[in-house]
Amino acid sequence: MLKHWKVGLFVMMLSGIFAVSAWAVPTKLTVRALANDAKFIGSVVGGLKVVVKDYYTEQELASGMIMGGTGNTKLIMKEPVTRGKIRSEGKGTAKVVFEFDITKPLKLLVEVVGPMAAEADIHKEAKTTWLLPGQDISGDGLLFNLTGLIVHPHNPEAHEFFKLGSTLPISAVVTPMCGCPVRPEFPLWNANDYTVTAYIYKGGKKIAELPLKYAGKTSNFSSSFTPKEKGGYRVVFTAHDKRNNQGVGISGFVVVAPKK
Repeated sequence: MLKHWKVGLFVMMLSGIFAVSAWAVPTKLTVRALANDAKFIGSVVGGLKVVVKDYYTEQELASGMIMGGTGNTKLIMKEPVTRGKIRSEGKGTAKVVFEFDITKPLKLLVEVVGPMAAEADIHKEAKTTWLLPGQDISGDGLLFNLTGLIVHPHNPEAHEFFKLGSTLPISAVVTPMCGCPVRPEFPLWNANDYTVTAYIYKGGKKIAELPLKYAGKTSNFSSSFTPKEKGGYRVVFTAHDKRNNQGVGISGFVVVAPKK
């Protein structure tokens, strides 16, 4: 009798497991990020890390990287945006896709960190969404819009040494968050619409403010500086455009006396 009871209990438990599995529905969540006034953010700027959590418990459910291309320029930047239009069309447009087996609505907290190559301009942003069984979030997906610019100090390199009396190149590479090109008279990202400045500090005091001009190479802006004293210097690069995008890059250098 006891043996039959145990067998019956086992069958009931097994049936319950299969019943739960049978009701679980594979449901996909697509996550993308779009640069403000520019294209999709992906591999060329290091991608973005995505962490998906249960909204109520903050338990991590999944993580991954948004990787891929910046998308179709004509579709994103030139054609009118109409309701329901999917701007990410194309196999290579940057995204990350998660799949969850769920039996009931799941409220998610989705965090995005990046672009990973943006240094001082890395963002951390979050959105919430419900995920319903069988109702994929696809197409443009859960779409993050990142406002800002990437500012990479080019010259000087951090902790680079120069001799007193020498003239230093001061330059930075400035792009939208997607890494898209900036050039003069370019109808999409016109270098003339960007204001780039280098602030030079010594001992915590600002000693120079240098406007940087387009340097003849895509996304490069430059000036020069002749330090008058030995010691350590800090350089803070700032950039902004006419679309509410702003960014900062930081570097520094050391000036030493010439060898006798």
